Amino acid sequence: MRFHKIIIFILAVVAFASCAKKPVDDNATTTINGRIWPKGTTTYTYGTHLITVDRYTSYLVESTSLNLDSFDGDSVVVTVKDMGIKVNPGPELYNVITIKPL
Repeated sequence: MRFHKIIIFILAVVAFASCAKKPVDDNATTTINGRIWPKGTTTYTYGTHLITVDRYTSYLVESTSLNLDSFDGDSVVVTVKDMGIKVNPGPELYNVITIKPL
């Protein structure tokens, strides 16, 4: 019986330790070079545009302060911030802070 209590205690410690969250830097930004396109029709309902970096890499973005439509189809460099929104099976959403054509 004592052996079972020790095992349960160890499992509880491991379970609580794995629940620890990483600290989030609210000011962290990322710079992306790519081509911006309207999102089009998708199964997820968030985001307005996609930035494609290469054949296998794209980012779902939107902006509350910039007009991304004026850059449709252009190669751009953007500074984005992760908004912490991801609905399965959709991608993470990024907020565009700055955008410049290349």
